[in-house]
Amino acid sequence: MKKVFILALLTLSTMIQAQNKVENILLKHDNEPIDYTKVNESIIQEAVAKVIKLSDEKIKKIVAVKTQTIPNTLTAYDDLQYELTDLSIKISLIQSTFSNESIRNAAYAESEKLSVYGSGLGLNEPLYKALKKFSTNKKIVLNDKQKKYLSEAIVSFEKSGMKLSTADRKPLLALNKKLIELGNAFDKNIAESKDSLTFSESELKGIDAESLQSWKHPNGTYVIPVNNTNVTKISENAENSNTRKVFGLRYNNRAYPQNITVLDSLLYYRNTYAKKLGFSSYAAYSVVDKMAAKPENVWAFENDLIQKLTPLVTEEVQTLKAFKKQVNPTESGEFLPSDFAYYSKKMLNDKYKLDKDEVKKYFEMNATLAGMFNVYESLLGIEIKAVTNMPVWDSKVKTYEIWCEGKKAGSFYLDLFPRANKYSHFACFPMSQYLKKGTTEVLPVAALVCNFPEGTANEPSLLPHQNVVTMFHEFGHLVHWLLGHPAIASQNAFGLKGDFIEAPSQFLENWCWEYDALKLFAKHYKTGETLPKELFDKMKQTQQVNIGSQYIRQVSLGLTDFTYEDKYEETKQKGILKVFKEISLLNQLPFDDNNHMICSFTHLNGYGANYYGYLWSKVYAQDMFSLFKKNGVMDAATGIKYRKEILEKGSTAQEIDMVEKFLGRKSNSDAFTESLGIKK
Repeated sequence: MKKVFILALLTLSTMIQAQNKVENILLKHDNEPIDYTKVNESIIQEAVAKVIKLSDEKIKKIVAVKTQTIPNTLTAYDDLQYELTDLSIKISLIQSTFSNESIRNAAYAESEKLSVYGSGLGLNEPLYKALKKFSTNKKIVLNDKQKKYLSEAIVSFEKSGMKLSTADRKPLLALNKKLIELGNAFDKNIAESKDSLTFSESELKGIDAESLQSWKHPNGTYVIPVNNTNVTKISENAENSNTRKVFGLRYNNRAYPQNITVLDSLLYYRNTYAKKLGFSSYAAYSVVDKMAAKPENVWAFENDLIQKLTPLVTEEVQTLKAFKKQVNPTESGEFLPSDFAYYSKKMLNDKYKLDKDEVKKYFEMNATLAGMFNVYESLLGIEIKAVTNMPVWDSKVKTYEIWCEGKKAGSFYLDLFPRANKYSHFACFPMSQYLKKGTTEVLPVAALVCNFPEGTANEPSLLPHQNVVTMFHEFGHLVHWLLGHPAIASQNAFGLKGDFIEAPSQFLENWCWEYDALKLFAKHYKTGETLPKELFDKMKQTQQVNIGSQYIRQVSLGLTDFTYEDKYEETKQKGILKVFKEISLLNQLPFDDNNHMICSFTHLNGYGANYYGYLWSKVYAQDMFSLFKKNGVMDAATGIKYRKEILEKGSTAQEIDMVEKFLGRKSNSDAFTESLGIKK
């Protein structure tokens, strides 16, 4: 008995020791999926504490090296960055998708802690000096990718303030911390914005029966959550102009008034930070290492677009005003922003005989996903497989793998529908970076976090065509992340310059406007009939209808962001709301002074002084697509060339070099201008 008891104690002791040695699941670097159902506050907190401690040890080793080599300096620095970034992106997913408030709050708090630590590395003088010393060692021979990585690392240190004196650098850490705190608060206020509006049945005339049924309460009223899906539904279909106006305004006022104060502080501290670093503005600081390089290049780009688009906008608004008067001659009052989507849809139906509600019947969610996979597989020479062995953070999340040339390239998750406290827009969230150490290879992982319309008991999820475009775009980011397997982990796809990073995903939107692609999967959800060519031709005919207004909105958002960051004093004097109002008038529609859309404009945080990059990237996206127009939109040889020359390269080469190697010529804006319907 005693022997058995001792044996039991020994076994228990061994088990406890084994448990103590179990690695934190957020710090695993293998190809086993993380069980997100086991993530809790303490796991997040422990992971951050461990990574910070481990990073401190790695820095000491890099700094202490006497005889520098590629492995003990350059590779060691990449490894340091890898650990910090890999945990950061995992926590970002948790704070953006988890329903549990306590876990989400822990993720926000620890993300902030990790960001403060990471930004502090940019002011670590011994680490900077170690890399500078390494860069001057003529005995060390680097390849082009290593040279690029080293050069950009040193620029990043110097951009962070390493060229300043010790005294001048001192305030930067506190400023950095403040900026991270404010950015987190801005995003959190948007994500946790909960709102709904109550309407009567008569106020919702024009809305489909399925939606009404899902919103109906026992007392006969209709309570509608204020979210991306519902604002589209209301703005396009509600016949009551006041319903459209009220709902649209409430949507634009998410996170108001909290984020007015947050944004005001964020802009102040960004400007202060940039000035401390010797830049004329935060915009100048932001673009110095981007393709644009200088603020004046961004202003020239945006002003050129304003000049080209304004005549189109004038014509489009006049056309819609006239159409409104034609179909509603008794409706008085001016043409409002809340009228735009409603009368645009109505005009497509009346003038072009295009029924957008009929179109979406050919884009049932599951069929569209399968079809999109098919298009990507055919174009890029990849294979996408559904898997069931990956634990998920919500029961509706789906899981897959991507294979390329007979080898698994990575895994991904699809989190497609809205729910409370979830990130409220559409984005690709990287979750694990590619890493190769010796014979060990860790494959990349990513998730699409979206808010597509969810089906009901009587009708599946049917996607408006614009949602199909969004899906192709975001999946383009995901494929880009998964197919890049760089030797230097930090040279992944999301390491591209901020004003180019959208190009590879925008490029793939084009297939949503090509019948050779759509006919592969666009089937009527009831009859199975392929999207008729006649219906597609109507869609294609209307592709450029109101395109000036669509693009002027992008310009106005980019200008709002850039004005805030490049003309801070002017912004401060006028007030952020007045600046937003003045720029919004580019759309040639009246502005409602109660519109505080900037409070929920998420890019003002994460994309500070970089929103212009969407249109800057689009120029390159359309130029690259022109090669497919020439060779055939489903030409596999061109698609595989694109995969190898653009997607797989990640950020291992200069963006313009990759584009021009793929094109076989100098890049130009001809295809972009043509896509706007603007003649030379």
